[in-house]
Amino acid sequence: MPIRAWLFALVLALSSFSLASPAQDLYNEVNSVLQQRYGGFSQANLSELKQKYQPELDKVCAQDTACPTNKAVPVIQNLIAELGDRHTRYFTPPDYADFQARLRGGNSNRPQIGVQLQTVPGLDGLLINEVTLGSPADMAGLQRWDRILSVDGQPFPPTEDDRVPFLREKVGTGSAVRLQIQRGQTTLEVSVQGQQISLLQLPYLKVRPDGVAVLRIPSFTGYNQVGPRIHDLVREAQAKGAKEMVVDLRGNGGGLLSECLVGAGAFVGDTFRRLKGPNYESEEGYRNGAYFNGAFRSYRVRPATWTGPVNVLVDSKTASCAEYFAFDLQDRLGATVIGRPTAGVGNTATQVLPLSDGSGIQITTAQAQRQDGTPYPDHVTPNVLLTDDFKALAEGRDLLLERAVQLLTADSGAQKP
Repeated sequence: MPIRAWLFALVLALSSFSLASPAQDLYNEVNSVLQQRYGGFSQANLSELKQKYQPELDKVCAQDTACPTNKAVPVIQNLIAELGDRHTRYFTPPDYADFQARLRGGNSNRPQIGVQLQTVPGLDGLLINEVTLGSPADMAGLQRWDRILSVDGQPFPPTEDDRVPFLREKVGTGSAVRLQIQRGQTTLEVSVQGQQISLLQLPYLKVRPDGVAVLRIPSFTGYNQVGPRIHDLVREAQAKGAKEMVVDLRGNGGGLLSECLVGAGAFVGDTFRRLKGPNYESEEGYRNGAYFNGAFRSYRVRPATWTGPVNVLVDSKTASCAEYFAFDLQDRLGATVIGRPTAGVGNTATQVLPLSDGSGIQITTAQAQRQDGTPYPDHVTPNVLLTDDFKALAEGRDLLLERAVQLLTADSGAQKP
């Protein structure tokens, strides 16, 4: 090629590169990360996926040479959806910031009361399916499975999708709000004030009047906090005379592998996972009262050992390392698992990586193996299949918990001479 023609081609290429829009830059960055780091089970060809969705991006940016990153987001989400890996997903900048805050146990960026909510078809208001320990809701006495009927005397909008935003707007002012609550068959009124709260969701324990301990683990986020706390709560249950335990993992989407491995160690002793990716391999676990990563002992705990029978509650939202936890107790301790098959990402591990525009991507980087190299199952299959009845929960009856306690007490009675 003549020198002048070569120079012209180079200038043209550089000009095209310099004119790349923010949307194109983000699209390219996401695809680069996927091609370099993906280590999951998907058989999709990543290069072909990039080529397939490029025309879709070209179309949405056709009338905008400075196409902003937000226009690339639906295209990226469609590409990742076709990858078919439920452990890989894209976070917008606000979602990524919120995720990082939860992982670190940081504070919310707006006033909150510390509840997770859901609608129940056929019922007015919102059902509380989690109360964050130490939050304004917790301090005001709100409980899991309470149903909020009205806010400052105003009923919720009839459209289900409008109800959470309605409550969020009221709480977001930072002023105290009056909540009418249905708890079982009782109606009461609670005043609570939104604050910037810690997003860390720690495990908590309740010992029922019948002596059965219920250990609720809502999340495994919070390095060096969740795993050690599980050991502390196991000791607390033993000190209070509990002989049977139910571990509730419903809705637990996972978190940090370290916390799952350390926490499970309070029940099964030593734990282990080998993570094998395309470019690396690591071994992690809990042994002799410490979490280890490779040859390094990362942190120690005051170890506890639960010796009584234990049953585990799961649902379709029990995911990732919460599946590891449930499977370890089922496989090694013989725990009865009750609920629905779990999410199906329990045989892989992920990393969450920042992108240049403040967004992020959670990507499957490795497959989980036992010490002998065999893979873990992708999901946990319950021994007893039951589905949560949310109407019953709103009326004060937790049918899955009742079944778990029934099985525990039946087994305990059968063992007595």
